Amino acid sequence: MTEKPLAIYRPVFVLWVALLHQLPWQLFFTFAVGVPLIDIFAKPVRSLLGKPTTLWDVFLPYIIMFCLIFILYPIVVCIARAMNYRTTVYRVYADRLEIEEGFLTIHAKRLMFRDVREVSLRRGVLQRGAGLGSVYLATQATGNSPSWNPYAQFGMGSTFGSGALIRDIPEAGEAYERLRGLMDAARRD
Repeated sequence: MTEKPLAIYRPVFVLWVALLHQLPWQLFFTFAVGVPLIDIFAKPVRSLLGKPTTLWDVFLPYIIMFCLIFILYPIVVCIARAMNYRTTVYRVYADRLEIEEGFLTIHAKRLMFRDVREVSLRRGVLQRGAGLGSVYLATQATGNSPSWNPYAQFGMGSTFGSGALIRDIPEAGEAYERLRGLMDAARRD
């Protein structure tokens, strides 16, 4: 017989939170990636449009490329985040937390509560607006905050590093209290 988890948490995808969360990156990629891409793709676009006769015709390929990047980037990010959230599950047992996440590459992690040094609750402005929060479990190797994570933009990275991040869950305060109690109990044993 398999052990039954004490709690199961799943992240909640909220479109407006995802869009606002990635807006700074969207602007960055529009300009930082857009300028080199425009130089590559403006010539074929210009050849389709014909010889430019006005100032508008000169800038139209650039405007098209900036708009495509500005619109496509959030679509890709939101689809990736939604797909990842749909497949992510956090299972809490008496002595451990087990995480499974990912839609292209599956990541799994088991974090023993005896190894957890700190439990932190984070409820940012956007998360509070959606009734969500995140709980971070730090081990001695991670310190007291999540390290930089290249996959966070896509809603991935709960298993990145030696700690664990239970992200964007409803009733995060209750999860925080439960996990803190389990960590304290494991450290007493």
